[in-house]
Amino acid sequence: MKIIKNSLNIKNFLLTSIVLFISIISIYLILYIFIPPFYADYKKNFLETESEKIINQIISNEYDYVEGFSILRKFSQEKNISVILFYQDNPVYISSSNLPYSSIVGAINNDTDIRKILEESKDYYYFYNDMIIFKDGSYTAYFSTPIQPVAEVREILFDFFPYIIFVIFLASIIVSLIYSKMITKPLIKLNDVAKKMADMDFNIKTSITSKDELGELGASLNSLSSNLEKAMLDLKEANQKLLSDIEKEKIRDNQRLSFIATMSHELKSPITAIRGQLEGMIHNIGVYKNRDKYLNRSLSIAEELDSLVKEIIVTSKLDNIDFQVKPERFNLSPRLDDIIKNLDYLQLEKKIKVRKNIEKNLYIEGDWSLLKKAFGNIMENALKYSVPNGYISVTAKRDENGKVIIEVFNKGDFILANDLEDDRIFDAFYRTEKSRNRETGGSGLGLFIVKKIMELHGFSYSISNMDGGVVFKVEI
Repeated sequence: MKIIKNSLNIKNFLLTSIVLFISIISIYLILYIFIPPFYADYKKNFLETESEKIINQIISNEYDYVEGFSILRKFSQEKNISVILFYQDNPVYISSSNLPYSSIVGAINNDTDIRKILEESKDYYYFYNDMIIFKDGSYTAYFSTPIQPVAEVREILFDFFPYIIFVIFLASIIVSLIYSKMITKPLIKLNDVAKKMADMDFNIKTSITSKDELGELGASLNSLSSNLEKAMLDLKEANQKLLSDIEKEKIRDNQRLSFIATMSHELKSPITAIRGQLEGMIHNIGVYKNRDKYLNRSLSIAEELDSLVKEIIVTSKLDNIDFQVKPERFNLSPRLDDIIKNLDYLQLEKKIKVRKNIEKNLYIEGDWSLLKKAFGNIMENALKYSVPNGYISVTAKRDENGKVIIEVFNKGDFILANDLEDDRIFDAFYRTEKSRNRETGGSGLGLFIVKKIMELHGFSYSISNMDGGVVFKVEI
């Protein structure tokens, strides 16, 4: 039993043999059971239909007695249907192709009534009777056909059954054996290839080249082997990349946690200052009795806090993984001029001059709503960190390679090498001013936002020391 379970060839052979054997036996039984009644119904319908046709033909053509007998005789011979005509109760015409000879002789000699014989022989004959009207009189016609051959066929089938069983059994075994080998041999080959594939051995291919489904399966298996081998190599590369991405994501998570912690601290300080000043004014404690002074100071801190919150919102928006820029083509030249004009209050406050060298019609593609923020932060930083009565220069031109180069230089102190190391100056909340004072060092998010916007656009950027100051460079 275990061998049968583990062998596709044997299972296929047994299953095919059983199916063939059962199918042929079923056909034999169907013939034995259903053919006799079916044939009997057919004979009965045939008798009635043909009898009505000949009666209608004789009546519609108004044949006389002689012509009618001739037609009935021909009909009886062609259709194997016996015809007997009665005038009143006496038989006047008998055309028989199947009635027993003794019945015919007895009817002719008036010894027996042939109608009674027919009625008593319902198991062997079907009969049908109706009126026939000739031109010279009306007669009663009896039509009959034998059904005895049906019973004889059934007996023959029954007697022949043992031989049929033997032939069926032998044929089932031979056909099943041939069929099993034809089917299972290529399947075994395919199974061997599949086992090798399961062991990650993709060097062996199936050699089945037939045009049928097995040939297609072999070709598909070969294709699957090649694709799986390629997929495995791609998967290994993807796994390496995934490990790298996981490490990067861990770094991002750590940076995000650090950002949140720093952000909490940055928000806490101004909120604590405002709260302390308001409580002092409410209770008229010491210097806080001068409410006008500390209300203005609280307002100033609240404005700084509002600016910081806006910067945090922008940073959060840029750091969202689903965020996408909306690029458009525009002329950068006049828009840089507009940014400089909007910062004129800083220029007047520190008496700083702005030297511009902006080439006309510098068309680029980008999201201006973001780039406006980035270039605004760059120029605002340049103005804030310039020495009083100093200057900044803004240069924008297209080089010989077609790149648009923007440089913003401010005259002032150098940036320490420690601040430039690893681009830490672009980290969130990082300030070059050592006291980390927001009034002198800003929010610490300006350059971080510039970095995010430039990276989203794929623009190169850098900050470095130059003779007499610091320059911020962008390449588009």
